[in-house]
Amino acid sequence: MDDLCPDSLVIPDEKRGPVDSQHGWQGRLSASIACASLACSVALWLTLGLYYLLDGLHMSPPGWRWVVSLPGWKWTLFEAFGMLLAIVATVLRARLWRLALPVAFLTFLLTYYTMVS
Repeated sequence: MDDLCPDSLVIPDEKRGPVDSQHGWQGRLSASIACASLACSVALWLTLGLYYLLDGLHMSPPGWRWVVSLPGWKWTLFEAFGMLLAIVATVLRARLWRLALPVAFLTFLLTYYTMVS
């Protein structure tokens, strides 16, 4: 029991795993880009959900008309930007690229399909 001093409980540097997929600011940058891509995709789903919820409740909070009045091509452009961010996150090998890329791609295809048809 004498060997339980605080220094003996520290994991040596050789046995520690990497903090990020790429150490330092590059890992944080790629993770931030992947999260921004996911935020672009989630924004569309939140807007759609709020639109139908508020429409069903016959409510219109201040500033909501601006969101509802956006033309469809702007949503497609916004989702294309999210897909571009996901591609950049994939190139930078972010940990979230496996989630960000398919979600951004499918959301872009959905918005593009609804705007073209």
